[in-house]
Amino acid sequence: MDITKIKSKLNMLNLYFSRCEFIRKPIISDTCLNTTIDRNVTQLSEHHYSVELTLKINNNDLNLLVVANADFSLDSDDYSNEKAIMNKNTVAIMFPFIRSQVSLMTSQPGMTPITLPAINVNEME
Repeated sequence: MDITKIKSKLNMLNLYFSRCEFIRKPIISDTCLNTTIDRNVTQLSEHHYSVELTLKINNNDLNLLVVANADFSLDSDDYSNEKAIMNKNTVAIMFPFIRSQVSLMTSQPGMTPITLPAINVNEME
């Protein structure tokens, strides 16, 4: 199949991590991770958006914060679902980068790396 015929109408123009912080104690005994993810979508111009995802992991022994930012554009014949696409599809595109960053940050001596599960973006509020 010709990949150009199934190319997404949603384009990620750039992605960068604006903040990455990891603080841990010498011994990590608390394995219960309190994880939250927040999304902020800002319209920059017609069909052009900035998306910020903030992931926080906290427990008694560690605190981790990753903030990812990306710009997206939508080039479509039908913009009726534009808001839903920006709220869901952008997260689905960005989250694997955050998962990778968390694994890289936590691959340290004396610690099992944190591997976040895949998420169902349709369950996000």
